[in-house]
Amino acid sequence: MSEAAVSQLVPSSARQGTIVGEGLASAHIVDEPMMSPDRGLQPSTRASMNSTGTGMVQLVSDPWDTELISDLLSTLTPPLTSHPHCITWPCNIPNITPKMTISMGKASLRVDHILGEGAFATVYQATDPRTSERVVLKVQKPANPWEFYINTQLDARLQPGVRHLFSRIRSAHLFNDGSVLLGELHNYGTLLGAVNLYKTLTDKTMPQPLVLYFTICILHMVEQLHSIHVVHADIKPDNFLLGESFLENKCLDPENLDHGLVLIDLGQSIDMELFPEGTAFTARCLTSGFQCTEMLSGKPWNYQTDYFGIAGTVYCLLFGTYMQVTEECGVWRTNAVFRRNPHSDLWLEFFHTLLNVPDCGSLPSLRSLRRKLTTVLQQNYSSKLSTLKSRLVVLLLENRKAARR
Repeated sequence: MSEAAVSQLVPSSARQGTIVGEGLASAHIVDEPMMSPDRGLQPSTRASMNSTGTGMVQLVSDPWDTELISDLLSTLTPPLTSHPHCITWPCNIPNITPKMTISMGKASLRVDHILGEGAFATVYQATDPRTSERVVLKVQKPANPWEFYINTQLDARLQPGVRHLFSRIRSAHLFNDGSVLLGELHNYGTLLGAVNLYKTLTDKTMPQPLVLYFTICILHMVEQLHSIHVVHADIKPDNFLLGESFLENKCLDPENLDHGLVLIDLGQSIDMELFPEGTAFTARCLTSGFQCTEMLSGKPWNYQTDYFGIAGTVYCLLFGTYMQVTEECGVWRTNAVFRRNPHSDLWLEFFHTLLNVPDCGSLPSLRSLRRKLTTVLQQNYSSKLSTLKSRLVVLLLENRKAARR
């Protein structure tokens, strides 16, 4: 589609002056209304009461059910569409392709290329011609306003000093048949991409100190998310991005939160504050390899799906492959062999803890796990970590340069 074929769209809301460019220019939004749930909300008529032996638990079948999500969004006060960076358009989503310029109101973005494609979304890199700033366009069919809602909750609930650990949506554009989310670009690929870079080297796998370092970062990030009662529900190595700050950061203190790792793709996230306290779920996610052990064994779950995602991500860092799990005598184990690993006991405990959560009321402490890994990292690798990170930075820069050719 040519630039001329992209019509000048006018939003149907009363906010005629709200355009994409405003979202680009403003990294910090002041006085945004907080979308707050109705505290009297009940999950749905599909919920039922069940006793697990540790008290009464409210069971909800499927937290991703489209009807349930729609009901939850309809209870928000003020409504999500009143947010100054949520714009509704009275038409279908424009046909977006690389090398075209898309106009929205008075703003325009040049679509550079596709960054990734999934079952329900295509992600593009785009450039604002006025500022030369590069951004991400996430195009979804059907529309997914839920991801923007979760973004508003991160803005409202997280401490300002940790907000950068999670992707930020600058504006959401809702069409009749889809949505476009405009967000920040992180330039140096994913943790999965980093794992694949090591496969081309003699090492074949990421060095142990870097695995420990990234694991500590991941645990810290998920701690922050769970502290505000949000379950990510799609934690995997390709949802952790490496940005400019990863290359620039010289401080490798495990408590430093400017490490440059960013957790993205919160479209499947669950806001536990929209449900009664103690709510658990019974549905399985669609991708079999990412079903937590509770899903596999038919037990209720909530935060455990993130515990499983952490385990799967760290397993990929350690071995360069996706994790498989088996159950023996009621105990879940990975298919890992740690004979040559200098910290085999640590990793065995790590995976056992994350895969064998007793129940929704007995969640293990991610902070405790993080501190154990931090002790091992500092006692054994404090002098090696900087060199190994510098080597990874070189690999990332070379890979980015090659990709541009």
